[in-house]
This record gives sequence, C-alpha cells and structure tokens, in this order.
Amino acid sequence: MAENDIKRLQKELKFKKLQLNSIYELSSAMQSQFDIDHVMRIFFSSLMAPLGISRTFFFDLSQDLFRKRGFSLSEAEALLIKKKLKKTISAAVCREVVDLPKDLDALKKLLLGRQIHYLLNISESKKRTLVLGLGRKFNRRDLGQEDFEFAYILSRFMLIELDNIRYLAQIFEKKKLEHEMKIARDIQLSLLPQGLPQLKNYDIAVIYESIQEVGGDYYDILKKKKNIQPLVLADVEGKGLSAALLAASCQAIFHSMNELYLFKPAQFIGKANSFIHEITRASRFITLFWMLLNDENPALTYVNAGHSPPFLISGKGVRKLDAGGMLLGFSASGIYQEETVPLRSGDIVCAFTDGVFEVQNSTGEEFGEQAILDFLIAHKQLAAAELSDSLYKKIKEFSRSNKFRDDFTILIVKVR
Repeated sequence: MAENDIKRLQKELKFKKLQLNSIYELSSAMQSQFDIDHVMRIFFSSLMAPLGISRTFFFDLSQDLFRKRGFSLSEAEALLIKKKLKKTISAAVCREVVDLPKDLDALKKLLLGRQIHYLLNISESKKRTLVLGLGRKFNRRDLGQEDFEFAYILSRFMLIELDNIRYLAQIFEKKKLEHEMKIARDIQLSLLPQGLPQLKNYDIAVIYESIQEVGGDYYDILKKKKNIQPLVLADVEGKGLSAALLAASCQAIFHSMNELYLFKPAQFIGKANSFIHEITRASRFITLFWMLLNDENPALTYVNAGHSPPFLISGKGVRKLDAGGMLLGFSASGIYQEETVPLRSGDIVCAFTDGVFEVQNSTGEEFGEQAILDFLIAHKQLAAAELSDSLYKKIKEFSRSNKFRDDFTILIVKVR
C-alpha cells in the first residue's frame, strides 16, 4: 500500500475516533444533566470540533426552541428564521441554503450572511420540524456525506436527552402540583368546622362539595357568645393552594376580630375588608355572607359582601338578603350596611354559592335561583338536613350526571 494511502487512512481513522469520542462524551455528559441550555452547550461542543465548523444552530418548532453558536442575531432576525424554517425542510434530509427557492430570499440572505450554508432535517416524523443549521469547515471546504451522517447521529442522541428532560420536567411538575394540592387540601380541611352547633332555636345543615381536590368555597362557624352564633359562607376567587391560603388568612382575620366586633357586624366586615385588601392588594376577591343568629330571641343580623343573596322564606313571604356592600378585597375603604330580621318558627334561611344555581344539564341549561326557591317552598316542612339533602339530589338529577362546573355549597338554617 502506498505511503500516501496509509497516511490518508490514518487520518480518516483518527477522524472517526474523534467522532466516536464526541458521541460517547455527549452521551455520558448528558446522563446527569437536566438543563436544556447545558445539554445544548455540550451538543454544540461535541458537534463543532469534529466537523471543524464555527457556526451552527438548532431549531425545534414544536417546543419553540432555538439555540445558536458562533454568530449573533437580532430578535427580528431570529423570529424570521423561526417563521421561515418550516418551509425549507420537507422530505429532503439536507438542503444547501443557496438552493432555497425565491420566496425564501430573505431567509437565504440572512443565513448566508451568517455563513450558515446547510440545513439538515433531523426529524424522524413529518409532524415535527427539527432543523440543524451548519456552516462550512474552517478551511472553507464543503461538508460531505459522512459529516452530515455524524451530525444526524449526534443530533438524535441530543434529541433523546431533550425529550427525557421534558418528560422528567412534567413528572417533577406533576409531583410538585400533587404536593401543593395535598398541602392545600390539608389547609382547607382544617378550616372546615368539625361539626355543626347545637342551638336551642335553630336547625342547621350544610352540604359542601368541591369540583377539584381543593375548591374556593369556604364556610365556618365561629365561637358563640351571649347567645349570638356567627356563621359565614364565602367564595374565594380561584382554586388550589393560593385559594386555600387566602381562605386560611381570612379565617384568621375573622376569628381574631370576632371577640372585638361580634355585635357590630357592619364594622366587623369593614375591618376585615381592609385587612384582606392589604393582603391581596386588590388582585384577589372574596364574596361573603356573614350572619349572626340570636338563639335567645330568634332573629338574624347579616351583612352581604357581594355574595349571591340568600333566600329567607317566612310564612308565605319570600325575600332576598342583599343588604351589605361590595365584595371583600376590592377597595380598602369599603362601607357596609347590616340588617336585622326577626324570625319565627318554620322560617328558612338558605345561603349558597354560585356553583349551586349554575349547575347545567346536558343541554347547557342552568338550574337557576328560581328553581332553588321553588324547591324550598315546596318542601319547607322538611328539617334542615332533609331539605339540603333533597335539594342536592334534585340538582344532581337535573344535571343528568354532568359534572358540576364550580364548587357547591348550601347552608340551610331553619327556625325550630
């Protein structure tokens, strides 16, 4: 064998060894890395040295991932490349930039100006656009078939790692969300009363159901004092951990202020509103119905802060309990009104969140507030628990197994 042939084979063997080492190093380095930018840096280093190039880029349309090495781009130029690249790659494995059609002249000029001469299709599916841009070698020589094959193989290694990173990120995010939801659920369960108060003149029942593991509805029964029993029904904006934490903050405010302002409900809600506004900075809101039951001389004193007005059914009369003011957290200087209503035996107060009357059937029709009222009037002889259970079953039948769209809470108070 001629000496020149031996030298050529030795040079090719050395190059092959360099390529294999690059693949091995890329694979090894990426095993313990879960950062996309770090993986891309390893990939570019493993690609450019063996090929002898100084400019390259990678683009994944589905992930809007664009990374480059060896040249600079403005935001507008990067956007142009990302918008036009999909048209450059079809069934072709590799295209030279100079051969791009006339309608891509702007892209061609930009790429050639950055000394990117080749566009390599590294996708195995027509549904995914993956493009590797490559410059010429340092010595200005064109890339050959073996160079493209090496770039393709290396790219496939890198893509597997990127997909693994995304998969792991989804797992981590899911675990994080599950952990947060567990915390929120624990918080929410800790807020709900462990039981209903046993009152001399009132029969009380509650039905609570959240559409998610953690909902936005909140009800509470505060400490009774001098025959006055406070109850609250609220709808906290949002779901999940943030809603649970806001509800917990509200509960702390209500309980701490109960001793001071129990007999001044309008002032109580005004103070609570200012605290909630300070916490949320007008970014989150709460609708609330606050009521005080007088267990010595049956009467209801209430403040409605932007909540769906409860019904008071008294004899043949029906009225809505809508005196109050704006929802909590909207303004630091909210002014609220209170109203006291005398009660007599058989009277029913039904408070609910909007998730109750907004329940829809299969045709999209809502159950509605009027249907709630009609049911209460037709079944007012029932005890509070029977009435709430029957109303819940009626709404479930109406929904025809459709899932509730929002949290569902009904609070019924019946005068003995």
